Formats: sequence, C-alpha cells, structure tokens
Amino acid sequence: MFKDKIASAVKTKYQRFGLTNEAIDRIASAREKTVDSEEEVETAVADAETMGLIANELQRMRDAEIQKRTDTQRAFDAYKEKNPDPKPTGNPEPPKPEEQPEPAWAKAIRERFEREDREREEKALRDTITARLKMEGCANAGILKSTMNGFVPVKDESEDAAVARLKTEYSNLYKEVFGEGAAPGFGGQPFADAKTATERKNDFLRQLGLLPGKDK
Repeated sequence: MFKDKIASAVKTKYQRFGLTNEAIDRIASAREKTVDSEEEVETAVADAETMGLIANELQRMRDAEIQKRTDTQRAFDAYKEKNPDPKPTGNPEPPKPEEQPEPAWAKAIRERFEREDREREEKALRDTITARLKMEGCANAGILKSTMNGFVPVKDESEDAAVARLKTEYSNLYKEVFGEGAAPGFGGQPFADAKTATERKNDFLRQLGLLPGKDK
C-alpha cells in the first residue's frame, strides 16, 4: 500500500549512494510489510532494518561491478589474444578496468570498510597497550584511563615505542596527582585501612576531573 511512498523516500534520502531503481524497489517491497501508516514511512526508511537492506544492495551492486570489470577484462584479453598487433582500425580497445572512474556507491563502501578496519585495528592496539601498561606497573585505573583517553596512534610508531611513550605520560600524570612522594594513604599520611586510602585517592582524582563526582 505504501510501497511507492517508501521507494520515493529511500530514493530521496539516500540518493548519494546511487542505488539503482531495482535496488530501491526491493528495499521498498521489504519495508512495505512493516509499515502500517503513512506517518511511519519516514521513520521506517531511516531505521536499522532499512540501513541493513541498503548495505546488502550496495554489496550486491559492488559484486556486480566487480564481475562486470572481470568480464570486461576477460573479453579484452581474449580479443588481444585473437587479434595481435597491428590491431584492426576503427575498433578501439575497451578501457581497462583500472582506468574506469570509481562509482560513488563503490567509493562509499570502500571508505566505510577502510574506516571500520582502521577502527578495529586501533581498538586492538589500544587494548594491547593498556594490558602491557598494567603489566609494567601502571595500575591506577583512573590515571591509566585518562592516559589512554588521550592515546592517538602515531604513524610508523612501534608498539614498544607507544608503550614507552604512554608509560611516561602515565608517570607524569601520576606525579601531578600524588606529587613526587608516595600516593596518599601509602606514604607520609597513612590511613587506618585500605578502604580509606582508596577513597582518598579517588577524591584526588575527582578534584582533577579524572573521575566522575560521587553523585554521578
């Protein structure tokens, strides 16, 4: 009942993806089953289910484009094999796949995949460095968290170099919090028990904004 309105909304909202009419029709057909009123159309075309359908269609288009380029290359290679130089006049060679401009939808997928790969790599590196810092004695959770919050991968920096750099940052921040002496509760100002010492350390971190307030 609302298929045409859904298709129109998808085409307008996601025109930068270059979806084909066939792709839009498939998406609209799938979403029509879950839309019960005209008011739900705009919400439906923006939800996760629609984005999943769009991703599937973009992947389908990407696969088709790759297959098309492969077929073109094979046809060209077969032509060259059967028609060695001198080549027949009036029948220019088809453009090589690598010389064809990248479609906007293919660029969007490539950039998304590259971004997701980069984010996964950075998270894995962050987790590894955090674990190594803990092993090397950077045990204060609040200061370690603050140190890692400022971590940005440096190009061509090795993991060992990153650990050494962040360990220095951790030590400097630790000194800002506790000074050159021992941490409160473990040096010149002993406390009755570990709980009191922990509370005092956390108060220091809250004052520096490294931990949320008690009311949060």
